[in-house]
Amino acid sequence: MRFTLFLILFVGLRLCSMAGGIKGRITTKQGEALPYAGIAVKGTSNGTMANEDGEYEFSLAAGSYEIIFQYLGFKSVSRKITVTGDFQELNVTLEEQALNLQEATVGKGKEDPAYSIMRRAIAKARFHQLQLRGYTAKVYSRSTALPTKIPYLVERRLKKEGIQEGKAIINESVAEIKYRRPNSYSQRIVSTRNSLDNSIPSPNEYILASLYSPEIAGTISPLSPKALAYYKFEYEGYFEDQGQLVNKIKVIPKAYGEGVFKGSLFILEDRWAIHSYDLQTTTSGLNISAKQIFSPVQNVWIPVNQQFRINGSYLGFAGEFRYLVSLTYEKLDIDPNLKEDIVINDHKKDDIAKEKTRKKDLENLIKDQKEFSTKNFRKLTKEYEKDQKKERKMESGSDRLVRQDSIVIDSMANKRDTTYWQALRPIPLTKSEVSSYVLQDSIKVIKDSLKIKSKPDSIYFKTQHLITGNTYSLGKRNTFYFKSPLLSVSYNTVEGNAINLITEWQKRWGKSHFFSVRPLIRYSAGRKRVYGNLETNIGNHKWNLMLQGGEMASQFNNNDPIQPLPNSMAARFFDRNFMKLYQKQYAKVEHSIRNVADILSFNTSLEFQHREELFNQESAKPIFFWRRYSFTPNRPISRELADTGFPEHNALLLDLTATLRPWRRYLIRNGEKRYIRSKGPSFSVNYNRGMGFAGDVDYSRLQATIRQDLNLGPRSNLEYLVNGGSFLSKKQMYFPDYRHFMGNEFFFQYTYPPDQFRMLPYYRYSTASWFFQAHATWTLQRFALTRIQALRVTGLSETLQLHYLRVPSIRNYTEAVYGIDNILRVIRLEAVAQFHGSHFKGMGWRFGTSIKFGR
Repeated sequence: MRFTLFLILFVGLRLCSMAGGIKGRITTKQGEALPYAGIAVKGTSNGTMANEDGEYEFSLAAGSYEIIFQYLGFKSVSRKITVTGDFQELNVTLEEQALNLQEATVGKGKEDPAYSIMRRAIAKARFHQLQLRGYTAKVYSRSTALPTKIPYLVERRLKKEGIQEGKAIINESVAEIKYRRPNSYSQRIVSTRNSLDNSIPSPNEYILASLYSPEIAGTISPLSPKALAYYKFEYEGYFEDQGQLVNKIKVIPKAYGEGVFKGSLFILEDRWAIHSYDLQTTTSGLNISAKQIFSPVQNVWIPVNQQFRINGSYLGFAGEFRYLVSLTYEKLDIDPNLKEDIVINDHKKDDIAKEKTRKKDLENLIKDQKEFSTKNFRKLTKEYEKDQKKERKMESGSDRLVRQDSIVIDSMANKRDTTYWQALRPIPLTKSEVSSYVLQDSIKVIKDSLKIKSKPDSIYFKTQHLITGNTYSLGKRNTFYFKSPLLSVSYNTVEGNAINLITEWQKRWGKSHFFSVRPLIRYSAGRKRVYGNLETNIGNHKWNLMLQGGEMASQFNNNDPIQPLPNSMAARFFDRNFMKLYQKQYAKVEHSIRNVADILSFNTSLEFQHREELFNQESAKPIFFWRRYSFTPNRPISRELADTGFPEHNALLLDLTATLRPWRRYLIRNGEKRYIRSKGPSFSVNYNRGMGFAGDVDYSRLQATIRQDLNLGPRSNLEYLVNGGSFLSKKQMYFPDYRHFMGNEFFFQYTYPPDQFRMLPYYRYSTASWFFQAHATWTLQRFALTRIQALRVTGLSETLQLHYLRVPSIRNYTEAVYGIDNILRVIRLEAVAQFHGSHFKGMGWRFGTSIKFGR
């Protein structure tokens, strides 16, 4: 989830096993604790944090130090100390930081000075990101969750595991991290401990990011090149810290909600680098707060500690979550070509850089101590970055690689004892966190005394699995999946009540190889028949071979536009049978080759079908009778084909598909490629043929598709799909071979493929000729209802959609849709206007959910 990703944006570590140091409490003049205040040795990244009660304990080797105590909104305090062999108490009182104002005032028609500061900080953001060529760091992180509300249905079960309302849950981890520019990270999890179950290490998958990046987990940074489109800024004053002037900037989103921050950003004068920040955002109704303090190391200001806080409620759970990180850089590699002693001028006030400066490289310009406008400095930084990308491409052999990670877990990671943690932990535990460990230790003693072995619950069958289904671990990367039959009960007028029994056994080996066997048994009460199919798959991330065969009642449109649950509701309660079925006995082989040269995929299938027409059950009837509705025959109604019935026949079908993703990129994690969503469109070509020499069907069809999902900003995107084609030959065809479209005639739906119409009759415009369709869905963060902030922060979003179809039987069919998504986080409501050509045909309403039911 996005908020979980945001929690782990930055990582760091403080690993220390010395015997001496300082300890104490950091407070205000009034004696109030300053939680999570920063403590650091001046000029180094060696530091720690206070806990929630303002208490700290800082281990140091014998010697003399100058210690800096920091807290956002308070004056930093410097103390010179001498450490001998023991801990000495040093309590510190911090005073609130008074802000000075510039002489210039902001009057009518005058620009707030914050904008000049932010333009320069934005121009230099990428520069500060590139400054760090690499580092080795040690990281200590601690997360503490405090549940304040637990749903009644799971309260007793969670209590047995030590999860209770008002009781803290704590997790600690220690890691060593190595970074090389631009995006190469390696991690070794040294130790991990939590108050629930320490039998299996569960390190966080660290996502290293920076406020200098344009986006952080989908949230626009105030230092992004497009920040001025999303934020307003106000200058609140300046103060001095460690010999540097620091500007306080108020960050005000133009429309607060998901994907933007609000709060305070502190920018260093002349350097235009981050001094610290205190920002908040929201996602799915949860409030997220992030604070981070930077310190100068080797003349570069880098983050040394950070804290995150989440509070709110979600799906019946409520509580607070805190995440603390303290880090120490052991080896810091600063790019010597990117020095701080350059001048950045606001291009709106003084455009000093001339056209000739663009022809020189950034390194020489910096050596010459040239001055830059914000615009030209951004351009020069981009040029420098391009050179770095060229070098990286030569090293890796590909410009598609965007990140390279590796995570290794130490064999002793979950076996460190209490003494080890007491010596290691740089941030003292609070009383509630100590109680959490004590509670879990007592639960463990009880379990051990009862000789309850710690094994996954998934190994054992439980009665409730008949209702919920379950996946059972069989060891050695073997799993067995059982789907609850109660979740697959459906009704249609051909089969009557039907129920599926679905299981799957899967074996994995190596990095990505797998083999699976998936039988499906279906019983039709109306037909009093048992039938089903068997599917096997073998492959890996590069290829897959699938064999499937059996007997099923299948929809005429093999993309299954009518889902079982909506059809069951329509047939039982509204006297309407949308699902049209035919019987097929079949055998199919399908082979897929993926990621050829990272951009190409091929799919080939050959299927033999023996087809028979099916008819409604004579006993089929709804629970309620409606005068305006009635069950229609199982034969679909089509404008092109007067009679869609067909005789018993055989068909041998060949299907070939090639997909090209030219702009595809990937990351490497532990030596394995993982592809990420492409920013550019994908192109696919499909050829389908009925092989007349081995059956009663003889035709060929060619079609092409363009599809793209464009990110337009926070929670705003445009997804479109364009598809068109034609039948090249049609010597012998039946209605199942026509080109069908993803229609919909029922008010309730829960699947939303990109080519899904909202009111199109399922088979009325099916064609054996040419066809063209286009679909576009524009999701907006701020449109009509979402202009109201109270609604926007709940996660509500709006969509505008356009769906278009052109076939011989209807030249211009159009749907214009307005939708509201994430109502109460799970509900979707849509209003649909239907047009035939330029003629308005009526309005319709569609209600749905993102939760999928049945099969």
